Amino acid sequence: MSTTSTTSSEQPSALQVGGKKRATRGRIIDCAIPLFSEFGYDKITMESLAKAAGISRANIYLHFKTKAELVAAMLAQLSPEVVDSYRRLDAIDPNDIGELRKWVENASQLWIDRQRQLETLEHALAVEPLVSARWYQTLSESADAMSAFLARYDEGHPRQRARLAAISTMLSFERTLYFVLVRDAPADLPVVIDVLTAQWHAVLGGDVVAAMPAPAPSQDL
Repeated sequence: MSTTSTTSSEQPSALQVGGKKRATRGRIIDCAIPLFSEFGYDKITMESLAKAAGISRANIYLHFKTKAELVAAMLAQLSPEVVDSYRRLDAIDPNDIGELRKWVENASQLWIDRQRQLETLEHALAVEPLVSARWYQTLSESADAMSAFLARYDEGHPRQRARLAAISTMLSFERTLYFVLVRDAPADLPVVIDVLTAQWHAVLGGDVVAAMPAPAPSQDL
């Protein structure tokens, strides 16, 4: 009678291990967001994050070496939503002020719905180069997703200037929403939305790029 070998089903598969790892990473991120929001990014330690997630300090370092890596992972989760939002903006007729305003209102709602995540982001941006690089990457990907806008400009320097105009407006846009919706800056939200709508109208309509001074000619040394 032959002996029966241990079946592979008794051992966790790579898929199961990967799924468990993703679940643990997700739990760490979910537990970190309210802690960062309540106590501040600087005051939270990796040990306190591990305790909140119900894992050991050694275990959390298997997933994230630093708080910056954790926030960068949080951004990676948020990025597709941000990129898709700017893709929808790109599909709007620049002269349709009503639709542009609706988009600004929807983008503002993201800051309301994800306030804790975005507040954590703002705290980390000030002190973590890894986080600021990841956020700029997200905005760069968002600009690249605005293919209709970029296609209006010739390849090379004109398109590069248009792309930079879009990214610069995104930075200003996100910062304004942070101060108004997260930090409760003394501003009338409907007026803020009107101003932001006008800014995007100027960029998408070409006024901002057209107002840029011509590049200085290169000089051979």
